[in-house]
Amino acid sequence: MDLQVVGANLVHASESYIVDRLEGIEDVGNPGDLEAITALQPDLILNGYNQDADRNAAFSKIAPTIPFNSALPFTERVRELGNIFGKQDEAEQWISRFDTKAEAMWDKLNVAEGETATIFLQLGKQLYVMGNRSLGVVLYQEHGFAIPPAIQQNIIDKDQTFVQLSEELMPDYAGDHLFVLTLDNDESRAESERLLQSTLWKTLPAVQQGHVYTASAEWNTDNLLALEQLLDELPKWMNQ
Repeated sequence: MDLQVVGANLVHASESYIVDRLEGIEDVGNPGDLEAITALQPDLILNGYNQDADRNAAFSKIAPTIPFNSALPFTERVRELGNIFGKQDEAEQWISRFDTKAEAMWDKLNVAEGETATIFLQLGKQLYVMGNRSLGVVLYQEHGFAIPPAIQQNIIDKDQTFVQLSEELMPDYAGDHLFVLTLDNDESRAESERLLQSTLWKTLPAVQQGHVYTASAEWNTDNLLALEQLLDELPKWMNQ
C-alpha cells in the first residue's frame, strides 16, 4: 500500500520471507518499547495487541493509535488495513491477485478432489499438528487439499490453532500428503530426523507413496508476505 513503516516488532526479522523488506525499519520490541517508539515520531501506531487497553492508552500519548486484530483471517486483515489507510481499492486488488495466483498454483499441482494434507510441526521435542491457520491458510484453500477428519473435529471445530500430539496418534491425523515443518535449531532438527526414520512413520501411507515434504518452521505463519511467497514455494516443495 506504499506506506512508510518506521518501526515494528521484528521478532521474525530473520525469516526468509521478510528479511529483504526491513531496510529502514527500527525494531521497537515486543509489545513495543515506549521510548523507542517515541524517538521515531510516528504519525500513527497500529497496536496488534488490540485487547491491551493500558498499552493502547500509553501508545496514544505518542501518536494516534488504532487497535488492530492481527488474528483476523488474512483477507479481513487486508481489508481492515485498506479501511484504516483509505486504500480499499488497493486492498481488494491485493486479494484478487492472491486468489488468481493461488488458483493457478492449484491448477498446476492438480490435487484430486478429497485429497487430504496434514501439517506436522516439530518444536524441540514437542510434535504438533496444525489446523487451518498458518500454512493451513494456503493448503486448505477452496481448490487445495481437503482437511483430514481428525483435524476438523479435534482442532478446527474446537476453535484451536493446533494440538500437541504423541507420536502414536500420528496415523489418526495423517492425510494423503504430509508437510513437516521443523524449527531451525539442533534439538528440533534431531527430533525431526528421528521421527522421519521411525518405524511408525514409515507405516503411514503418505510416506510409502513419497508424499512427504519438509520445510522450515518459519513458514508456519499466515503473515501476508509469507502467504504471497508460499504460492511460489509450495510447488517447489512438492517438486512441481
